[in-house]
Amino acid sequence: MKVRCIIIDDEFPARELLQSFIAKFAHLELAGSFKSPLEAMGVLQNDDIDLMFLDIQMPDITGIDFLKTLTKKPLVVFTTAYEEYAVEGYKLDVLDYLVKPFSFERFMHTINKVGDRLSYKHVVNDFQSLSPKEETKNFMMVKADHKIYRVKFKDILYIEGLREYVTFFCTNEKIVSLESLRNLEQQLEKHGFMRVHKSYIVNIERIVAFYGNQLKLDNVQKYIPIGKSFKEVVNKRLVNS
Repeated sequence: MKVRCIIIDDEFPARELLQSFIAKFAHLELAGSFKSPLEAMGVLQNDDIDLMFLDIQMPDITGIDFLKTLTKKPLVVFTTAYEEYAVEGYKLDVLDYLVKPFSFERFMHTINKVGDRLSYKHVVNDFQSLSPKEETKNFMMVKADHKIYRVKFKDILYIEGLREYVTFFCTNEKIVSLESLRNLEQQLEKHGFMRVHKSYIVNIERIVAFYGNQLKLDNVQKYIPIGKSFKEVVNKRLVNS
């Protein structure tokens, strides 16, 4: 499977380095290399781009602000000399964060992440085409440990996020997957789940008590925190449900 990618970086040496690294992978296809986000708009709007290597500090618009304007987003890898933007990248569901100057070994690690995310997406799409309609489906597919797990919604107690990984805490097992809470929040909301903290999604049916800034879940020893920005929504939903 070809992975179509583009580079957006105002520094010529940085573009040259990325181009040389990309050329070493037969499955990577460079669709364009641009010195500004504005130059890349046409390709992003008209072509199917799977992966974007995006610098952050650029003259016309920062990579962060540019990413916020996109409605159709490919997988994104930030390439920057500034480590302090890592948290912002996490909030925007960026797959990885390459700090300049980065080695080929570190770049290869990123490409392995890309392969995991894209292969998981294709497997899930193929499986879902044979699955019940979304409103009647009672499970989700989770990729972990080079396997695809079929996890029933009712068995998920809560999900905890840590950077680009999440951990599914289920009744009989724990599954660590390369995924983001932001994606899962959108997928799971209609199946009885709720984001209660920047790091937690919980199964509403498993909530047995809530008070202050904490939730108690059935069959879970620890208490789940409620984030300040989520508290009002959590209270309304639990009181009205």
